[in-house]
Amino acid sequence: MPSVRLPSIRRRVTRTLLLISLLWGLLVTAVVWAVLEHEIDELMDHHLRISAEVLHSVLAPAHQQGADTRLPKSESEYEEHLIWQVIDTRTGQVQSRSERAPPQALLHTLEKSPRASPDGQWRVITLGFKKDPSHFLLVGQSAKERQGARDEAVAYTLIGALLMGALATLVLHLLVGRELRPLAALSSAVKRYDPLRPETAPQAPHRAELEPMAQAITELGQRLSLRIMSERAFTAHAAHALRTPLAGIDAQLAVALKEAPAGLQPRLLRTREAAHRLSRVMQALLTMFRSGSEPKRQKVNLAHLLQPWTCDTLHIALGDIPPLDVDPDLLAAVMMNLLDNARQHGATQVQITSFTTGDGQQHLRLHDDGTGCTEEVLARLRQALHNNDYSPASGLKGMGLMLADLVMHAHGGKVTLPAADQGFCIELNWPAHANAAPNNTPSTVPTHA
Repeated sequence: MPSVRLPSIRRRVTRTLLLISLLWGLLVTAVVWAVLEHEIDELMDHHLRISAEVLHSVLAPAHQQGADTRLPKSESEYEEHLIWQVIDTRTGQVQSRSERAPPQALLHTLEKSPRASPDGQWRVITLGFKKDPSHFLLVGQSAKERQGARDEAVAYTLIGALLMGALATLVLHLLVGRELRPLAALSSAVKRYDPLRPETAPQAPHRAELEPMAQAITELGQRLSLRIMSERAFTAHAAHALRTPLAGIDAQLAVALKEAPAGLQPRLLRTREAAHRLSRVMQALLTMFRSGSEPKRQKVNLAHLLQPWTCDTLHIALGDIPPLDVDPDLLAAVMMNLLDNARQHGATQVQITSFTTGDGQQHLRLHDDGTGCTEEVLARLRQALHNNDYSPASGLKGMGLMLADLVMHAHGGKVTLPAADQGFCIELNWPAHANAAPNNTPSTVPTHA
């Protein structure tokens, strides 16, 4: 099942900041555009009036002297967006004009304030001559130029606002990342935290908001540690307390088997086998819940390890198995439970093989000739092992598979259930330990257990 990508605080904050920057830029541009629309018109009208007054001061002397008011055509190059005309009020004709001014008069009457020309292409202002009321000066500015100036002002404002917004977003993103760093450090510390090792507890965070969280995690770890230690102590005590009476029961049953009549001996034998099984369960609990969770690895000869196993109805066939790098106590508990499971499911023989792959993984396989299980049950068991689900509904009944899976996890490995044409097959996989201490154990392989 693919993992669901959870929302990220960093991504959400970054997107929010980016959206705020865009909206802020658009809002600033709209406000500035509204202001500039009015202010630029006033500024350009002022510029237009100044230009008209300059031209008026140049043309006025000719009209004051009553000379011929028709001036020679100017050879100067005027900008296309600024033109002037001298208009005869009697005829409405243009007496003289700039190089790029239209030949037709833009206005026929003298106006007091700047206004748009009838064709909408010019913004014009008019000035009269005191000594020559029959003529007036008209100075015009291109409407296209004025609109271009407004557009440039708005564009520059928008670009500036967006750049400032992007810069602010980047800075805030870096600041958010820096502020989230203690949270990431706390997450890493929690991953490394082992309640049974107080030195791994998360250190005091550098942010006030994280201090209650770190304190709660530490307190939770302390409670878990106390509970685990209590359960281990109880389990170990129970196993020790039961070991002596079970040994006494086994001794009494051995004596009873010798003295009992032949008809009673099968019942006593079954009772003794049940006592043996209970003893093995107690030994498994003792080794599994002992103090110190790290496996104590050493080189182990499997044949020597299985010598204490005695069951007349189950034959153990061992292949050529090299010494295994494993905790002998934990492996012994696993093997005894798995062999007992095989016997209970009608197996008369168990084939045990071992091999090591190129990546350093050790494999120990047990294949019995018992009743086995259906494909449906096998699939459910595989799923339970994959999910480490040891609940009653998982199908992992009894201690065999559960104990094997727990021990393999403690060694950094796992349990797999290969398909088998007959019976049941289980494989223990775990990595070899480079620094394992050798164990001088006998290498004899028993032909039966």
